[in-house]
Amino acid sequence: IKADKLVLMIKNEKRGSNIIVLYGAMAVGKLTVAKELAKKLDYKLTHNHLINDLVLSVFKRGTLEANKLIEKLRYEFYETSAKSGHNIIITHCYAHDYVSPTGLTDPEYLKTLEYRLKKAGAEVFFVHLQADKKTLLDRVKNKSRKKYEKLTDVSIMKNYLNSKDFTTSAPVKKNLVINNSNLSPQKVVQIILKQLKK
Repeated sequence: IKADKLVLMIKNEKRGSNIIVLYGAMAVGKLTVAKELAKKLDYKLTHNHLINDLVLSVFKRGTLEANKLIEKLRYEFYETSAKSGHNIIITHCYAHDYVSPTGLTDPEYLKTLEYRLKKAGAEVFFVHLQADKKTLLDRVKNKSRKKYEKLTDVSIMKNYLNSKDFTTSAPVKKNLVINNSNLSPQKVVQIILKQLKK
């Protein structure tokens, strides 16, 4: 099935919204891939920084208040989107051993998100993007990251890569793992589209 036919098939399904969650380490290419995928599927794109930036415009990063609000808004926003029948792509910076100041772990967050979205009538598909350390350290320097005030410091990135688990996938059901160290965003999108039609 060609991508354009797949798009029509997904659009015409009557089962409610389709939600794709792209997750992985910083600088792995989540937003770049998400933009390409959104074009192919004509889905709405809501990336990791949108809700974060809203909250952090008032609250200090890393505080309990900020994280409580970010987590609450994420769940409610995505759940409402699903109930409204919107097809969306979500990006999420993920480390398997990350624990929020609220006590919520990344695995718990995605598992709960999956549960709540399914309960809201959505089909949920996860894509865990991975890349080797050298690739991630090269990509973190990309000038395009400054637009969203993303991490661009190589030394900080090295510390994250040495201290956090970015390779273990979330405990979710429909999960595709792609190592995109040597793949273009277009090729990654082709792999995702192929998996979606199964």
